[in-house]
Amino acid sequence: MGNEFSFVPKILLCGDEAEFLSRIGKRPFKIVGHAQISGDGFDFVQDNKIFFNDELQDLPALVKFLQSGAADYLIFVKLKECRNFINEARKKGFRSPKIITLDEFKSFPREFFYDAESEVLLIRQLKAAAIKTLLDVDAYFAQGKLFTKLDNTLTEIECISEEPLLPIKENICSRTYKNLDEVGFKRFDAALIVERKPADFDAMFDRLKDISPTVITFARTASELERHLATRNFDEHSALKTSTGAWHFLTRRTPADFCNYAATHKLTPHEGRLPEGYKIIHAGRAGKDDLGYLGDDTGNNISRLNPYLNEITALYWLWKNTKHTTLGFCQYRRFFTTADDKIFSYDKILTADDALKILEGYEIIVAKIYIGRLQRELIRADCGRTLTTLGETILKKHIQQAQPDYVDALDYVLNSKSFYRCNMFVTRRNVFDAYCKWLFSFLIDATEEFLRKAELDTTPPKRRRVMGYFAERMLTVWLIKNRLRINELNVMFIEDI
Repeated sequence: MGNEFSFVPKILLCGDEAEFLSRIGKRPFKIVGHAQISGDGFDFVQDNKIFFNDELQDLPALVKFLQSGAADYLIFVKLKECRNFINEARKKGFRSPKIITLDEFKSFPREFFYDAESEVLLIRQLKAAAIKTLLDVDAYFAQGKLFTKLDNTLTEIECISEEPLLPIKENICSRTYKNLDEVGFKRFDAALIVERKPADFDAMFDRLKDISPTVITFARTASELERHLATRNFDEHSALKTSTGAWHFLTRRTPADFCNYAATHKLTPHEGRLPEGYKIIHAGRAGKDDLGYLGDDTGNNISRLNPYLNEITALYWLWKNTKHTTLGFCQYRRFFTTADDKIFSYDKILTADDALKILEGYEIIVAKIYIGRLQRELIRADCGRTLTTLGETILKKHIQQAQPDYVDALDYVLNSKSFYRCNMFVTRRNVFDAYCKWLFSFLIDATEEFLRKAELDTTPPKRRRVMGYFAERMLTVWLIKNRLRINELNVMFIEDI
């Protein structure tokens, strides 16, 4: 987990300091005071008095000292003394998870403040808050004392840990990632991070924006983070109080900015009839008559390559010239539907509300998988063996140069009888950007080389689009190598336009 936590617990020590130092090892700590519960004419059990910070004081003064956050733990070097103190303190109405033995302290996580009671409270609150999926960013539960989720059968917890978990911890953490990057594009209802310095908290809160709308963190009483959270504005902020601080549930709401673009190269009857949030985009408008639609030939564009890449030129334009938080791509004759049948009707087209609801549990919506002939054979049937072989050779060379980890996935798809067709999907911005960044890291250069080497003067228009046919398979290639939860929907096809 690194040094970004820099948690140095403040200790009120009860017992021999030399023995404490000899047994504690190299873990960080700061002794902020000393305590003594008997000797020199006083006894805590009999007199309700304790010597701490060089003064003989009563129990309420000690309680106030601990509750103020002046010390994170009252540590007893001797187990017997700790038991006696806890028993007598309870009789007087005082108990605190901050009161521990030296051996308990040694077993606590080094990176953050810990008490078992707060851990139990959090587990139960996750269920009460109906949090169904949680990413434990700092392996808090893996380092804690619990072995199960108690009575919480609702929350599925995954964690990040460089080290393998004890097998029993799989009762709590169903899946483990080595680092945050390995999580990929998966979304969670909440992400849990341990207490950090304010600047480190802000950095991690921002980094988690695409992973979860809610971040849970613990802040000790009177800590820097507690003061910092009080100064920040969140869309929602609730706190679960504990005897040592509070669990803070911090939520940000990203405004829903949904747009699904239907690519076309001809006039359609769709104007004013598509659901809210849909736009028509003229793919390959460069050098063509203006149909009155948004065109892919403005701003940063590759519209000139449309005769060879089909609607992919519109996809490039969306990547470079829009900022929607949720974005879809379909075709003027093909639309997603949640209906069981595929008979076209405007009132069955996937709506923005339906898409956003689906994306609460999935990272991407795609067309139901096509299963038929081998993909390489399908491309050959449309474009001929010579151009298909040339296109595959060039494409594979450029993927090898720009994205070598995907060569095997390309071979797998071309030798498969299934793929996600039509370049159709709906997803969040971060997933869309990642896919386009990957796709266009090799596709444009590969297409340019293909145009230099292919004999296209007398080639029919359909066969010239061989690189577009390969491009249509690239979404499947990318999905094979990335950890996304995929939702497949039916596609309605319009025959007569």
